[in-house]
Amino acid sequence: MRHTLPIFGYNGGNFLEREMTRRIVLSLLSILSLFAITGCGGSTPDAGLLSYTSKIPTEKINVELLKVTPIKRRSTFGSFTITRAEIHPAAKENRVALVTKFGLTTFEIPEGVDGALAASCGLRYDPKTKQIFLTDIRPGVIQFGNASLSRYVSKSTRKAIGSIVSKVFGDIPIHQMDSSFSAKFIKKVAVYKGDIVIVYGL
Repeated sequence: MRHTLPIFGYNGGNFLEREMTRRIVLSLLSILSLFAITGCGGSTPDAGLLSYTSKIPTEKINVELLKVTPIKRRSTFGSFTITRAEIHPAAKENRVALVTKFGLTTFEIPEGVDGALAASCGLRYDPKTKQIFLTDIRPGVIQFGNASLSRYVSKSTRKAIGSIVSKVFGDIPIHQMDSSFSAKFIKKVAVYKGDIVIVYGL
């Protein structure tokens, strides 16, 4: 006589079926334990069934970005140094704003000029390295501290500055997730109502 197991209406079966049931049960218990451990968080409209979210404060990411600056690059137009970079909420949903401050020295401006560039960015999570990267970086208008010197910055140089910023911050991780048990359940990284959120689930 077969004995019916209460979980999923399972009634015995072969070894593979039992093993599959065991893994599903363990996964469910694990994700429920994760929710209890995280303690705070919530759901986004597209989080899905058995999903949960937790926030990463932009202040924490900006502290990490401080560690990688200044970043110096040389090009055909001269030298370019990113002195500071910060992440801020963006107007568009599921985007963040990357705000960079820089110093630029060209053949026309040997004494150098300071400037700032804001870029709209998406987010990408690499499950292998457990790192978060900026992606689809779209540079905006460049602002210079000295308007009289900015006229000596050519259009090609301005375009090159945007390309350098996109390349640099497309390769540098903005956040390293810890190699904990919960990292195994990360489904994606998103931006919701101005907050960077980690979506966990099965």
